[in-house]
Amino acid sequence: MDDPRPVAMLTPPDGDEGFGWILTGDTELAAATGHGERDLAVTLARAFGVRALVDDGSVHPDRWVLVSADGSSGRVLTDPDAAADGDLRIVHALEPISGEPQLAVVPPPDWARDC
Repeated sequence: MDDPRPVAMLTPPDGDEGFGWILTGDTELAAATGHGERDLAVTLARAFGVRALVDDGSVHPDRWVLVSADGSSGRVLTDPDAAADGDLRIVHALEPISGEPQLAVVPPPDWARDC
């Protein structure tokens, strides 16, 4: 096959999953859009009026960056039990997010702030 490989893969949720579409790409996606992971999430969230979760780069599997529909963002904690069942459910924000005023904010302890 001579066709170039795709730069992104969209995976729809299974019927009973509580979380939406998953966008998977590599460096070619960044090159094609001119955006890194977080900037692309902000662009998509604003364009489609949706929220997006982005890996926060930490060693904690249940910490993410939530990007709101208005493009604001902040770190959040997800429920590890729900995640084990394929459902990314936000427990609370770790810092205020202007586009998500309804989220309770529970700052991490001092020892975990930059981990």
